[in-house]
Amino acid sequence: MLMSHNLLLVALSLIVSIQASYVGLSLSIRVPEADGAFRRLLLAGAALSLATGIWGMHFVGMLALKVPFNVDFIVLPTLLSFLACVLVVAVALVGASLWPLTRTTLVAASIIMGSGISLMHYLGMSALHAAAHLEHNPLFVAMSIALGITASGFALWLAFSKGKRPPLFVSAITLGIAISGMHYGAMAGLTLHPLDAAAPPVVHAF
Repeated sequence: MLMSHNLLLVALSLIVSIQASYVGLSLSIRVPEADGAFRRLLLAGAALSLATGIWGMHFVGMLALKVPFNVDFIVLPTLLSFLACVLVVAVALVGASLWPLTRTTLVAASIIMGSGISLMHYLGMSALHAAAHLEHNPLFVAMSIALGITASGFALWLAFSKGKRPPLFVSAITLGIAISGMHYGAMAGLTLHPLDAAAPPVVHAF
């Protein structure tokens, strides 16, 4: 059985990720000129903004998914997914904003941020285990992670590269697409096996 998505909620999830990316990046690009407690506050605000956007995008995207059975989220994995996302995104922003943006730094920050987006997604998905068994296609897992890392790297390069920068909304849109693309790419390779005996035995996300 192929499931459908509510397109309005899909669009909303993309808007959430772009808006959070804009706020997070606008705070983080001010970090190099700040110092002391103000620098730490900027980093914390940027990490929280981005993590909240990633987390919010994920669950709005899950609300957009129409499934023929009841879905319950386990609380602990849901909270852990948010905490892990905050910590990993903070590390990536520290590298991109405070270290010289060499190729090595950019690659490392991109991998960390892209992996953080992916970690949040799969930890959040594990909260569904009370309602269904999840089967992930390894090819789509790899593709979604690669998309998150690549687009995150491009967004960080646009936001933190020296010289003339494009408008910040360009970086925010790029990062928002990275967040949403990782989610929906991963969902395309997901098969759900509902635990409810009365539900259809196999449900494909797309």
